[in-house]
Amino acid sequence: MKENEIIESLRSFHDISKAINSSLDIDEVVKLILDKTSVLMTTNKVLILLLDRDKMVLSIYRSLGFDEDELKVRSFRDVRLFDHCIVRRGEVLGIEDVIQEKDFRELTNAMPVLLNMFFAPLEIKGNVLGLLGVLDNKEGVSEIKLEIFCALGSQAAVAIENASLYKRLSDGFLHTAESLAAAIDSRDPYTGGHTRRVEDYSLRLADQLNLLKQEKEELRLAAILHDIGKIGIDDAILRKGGALSEDEELMMKSHPEIGARILGFVEEMRNVIPGVRYHHERFDGRGYPEGLKGEDIPLYARIISIADAYDALTTDRPYKKAVDKDAALEEIAKDKSLRFDPFIVDTFYRIMKLERKDREMEV
Repeated sequence: MKENEIIESLRSFHDISKAINSSLDIDEVVKLILDKTSVLMTTNKVLILLLDRDKMVLSIYRSLGFDEDELKVRSFRDVRLFDHCIVRRGEVLGIEDVIQEKDFRELTNAMPVLLNMFFAPLEIKGNVLGLLGVLDNKEGVSEIKLEIFCALGSQAAVAIENASLYKRLSDGFLHTAESLAAAIDSRDPYTGGHTRRVEDYSLRLADQLNLLKQEKEELRLAAILHDIGKIGIDDAILRKGGALSEDEELMMKSHPEIGARILGFVEEMRNVIPGVRYHHERFDGRGYPEGLKGEDIPLYARIISIADAYDALTTDRPYKKAVDKDAALEEIAKDKSLRFDPFIVDTFYRIMKLERKDREMEV
């Protein structure tokens, strides 16, 4: 083999390893694995299959370059155990090495493309997660490239496992936050479901405002936890059926800063805190706790303030009855540039009106 081919292959593998281990987002990691494998192996068709070890079912997880009718069979049952590549003995896996003979015979008609693929196990610490496959003739692929392909399978397994673990941890944290918010909601019998609705309205706005995935996750947490500071407010104030006294009003207005202080003990909340602390600021600078004005108010807080106000208007409270959704939208619109960011108000107005129109057309 030419020396420059070895160097080029090793350089490609190094670049791929860095890329696929640079993210903890499972969708991004998988996309990188597919894209980079395609480049390294100079093929336009790449496939990831994941193994359910308890059921011994191998399922197509994600693919690149395939037409829909090329992957008609999505899973295989009772697969055979498979482990590492042995390139020097020519034992790079084919699909016939891992599935039952009856399934293999069916592939001739159902998915013949799989018969021309070879695979590297997605293996980490002796635990096989699945297979990474490429469409190519393994007889025409150099030994060094096959070795690198097998090593890439191991690298991909580490990246997928890390991203999956991170997702499980993130989901667990999110559920904990939702449980905490629900417990706070339950202290006020008039605001049941408030947090969930504010989260929903905020995320609808995030989609229309083209926020990045990470920004949406931060906004979601901020929306869920925006009232966490009410944990420090006396029940007598939260449950009071009439107008608050001046002292009670001051106490109630302290809840954004209490919430920010609580979240300040968690380093990972640093991007979430501004949405919690400033969701009662006003666009004209007359809000609290700091009297921020215009776009000095963090974006997450500007979004949550509209979602929070809309839900308050459309929910019965002890001191006022709910208004219908159209009236609530008009009231929000009247306050743009005063209480609310005008651009976000217009976006929210358009979202809610369009949804109303869609519902009416369905009836």
